[in-house]
Amino acid sequence: MAQPFSSENTTRWFFLIIAVIVLYLFWSIISPYAMALATAIIFAMIFAPVEKWIRKYARSPKLSSFLVVLGVCVVVLAPLSGIAILIAEQSSDIVQMSIADGGWLSTFDPAKNPLFLMLPGVVQEQVMALNFVEIGKSAAQWVFENLGNVFSRGTSFIISFGIFLMSFYFFLTEREGIYKQALELSPFKNKIDDGIIRRIIGTVRSIVLGALIIALVQATLGSIGMTIFGVPGALLWGALLIVASQVPVVGTSAIMIPAIAYLALTGHPLNALGLLIWAVIAVGSIDNLLSPFIVGSQTKMPTIFVLISILGGLQFFGPIGFILGPTVLAGVFVIIDLYKSGILASAK
Repeated sequence: MAQPFSSENTTRWFFLIIAVIVLYLFWSIISPYAMALATAIIFAMIFAPVEKWIRKYARSPKLSSFLVVLGVCVVVLAPLSGIAILIAEQSSDIVQMSIADGGWLSTFDPAKNPLFLMLPGVVQEQVMALNFVEIGKSAAQWVFENLGNVFSRGTSFIISFGIFLMSFYFFLTEREGIYKQALELSPFKNKIDDGIIRRIIGTVRSIVLGALIIALVQATLGSIGMTIFGVPGALLWGALLIVASQVPVVGTSAIMIPAIAYLALTGHPLNALGLLIWAVIAVGSIDNLLSPFIVGSQTKMPTIFVLISILGGLQFFGPIGFILGPTVLAGVFVIIDLYKSGILASAK
C-alpha cells in the first residue's frame, strides 16, 4: 500500500509548484523587456570600474551611477542613434544613385574600363554575364527590409530604452548587494561562485572591449577614409565593417577592397590608390596596435565564433544582438573553462 505524503514532502512539493507558477507569471510579465534588462546587466559589468573610480570623488554610489549612465547616453548612445539615422538616409541615397534610371550601375560598361580589360578572358566573360542592376536591387531590398524592421518599432524601442536606462542605473548602484544575494542563492561554495562571477565579468569585458571596440575604431577609420576619397554611403559601409572585421583572414578587406574597386572602375584611380594606402596603414593595422592595450592578458575569443555570435545574435535578438550574441558566447567559454578546471568535482 502506497505511503501518504509526509508533511515535509507535501510542503516541498507545494512550494515547488507555487514557485514555478509565480516564476512563470513573472517571466511572462518581464519577457517583453528581457533584452533591455540583459543589456543593462552587460553595461553594468562593463562600466562598473568607471563607476567605482567616480565614486571616489562623488562620495555617493547613486550620484556616481547617475553620472555613468548620463555619460554613456551622451558619449555612446546619442551618437550611435544619430549615426543610425544617417545610415538609413545614406542607404536611400545609394539606391537612388546606383540602381535608379540613369544610375551608375545602369550605365556602367565594364568593357570600356581599362582595369577590366586587364583581367583574364574567362573572368571577363563571367563579369559580362552579371546583371549589375538586378544584383543592386536585391541588395537594396535586403537592406531596406532589415532597416525597416529596426525603425518600425519606434514606440517599443523608446519604452525599452527607458527600461534599459533605469535598469542600468539600478544594477550599477545595487551590484554589490546583488552579488551577495547571488552567493547566498547558489548551491556552490562561495569560493566557486566568486570564481564563476569573476570569469563571466572578465570574459564579457574582454569580448566587448577586445572585439567590438576595436571593430568600432576600424569602422570609424574606414568611414573617414571612404568619406575623404569619395565613396558614397561611407557610414553604411562603415557599419558593415564592424561585422566584416570579425571575418577570419579576410577581415575589413571584405568591404575596403570593393570600395577601392568602385573608385577605380568609376574613373578615380588616384582616389582608389589613396584609399588603398589608408586601408592598409590606418584600418588594417589598428587591431595589432590596440589589442595589447585594450584586451591585455584577458581571454580573446576566436574571431570566427565572435562573427557567428554577432550574426546569430542580430538575427535572434534584433539590433541589440550585436552585444548579446558575443555575451552568450562568453558564457559558453566560461562554462567550458569551469568544466575543465573540475568544478563538478569541487562542488561535491
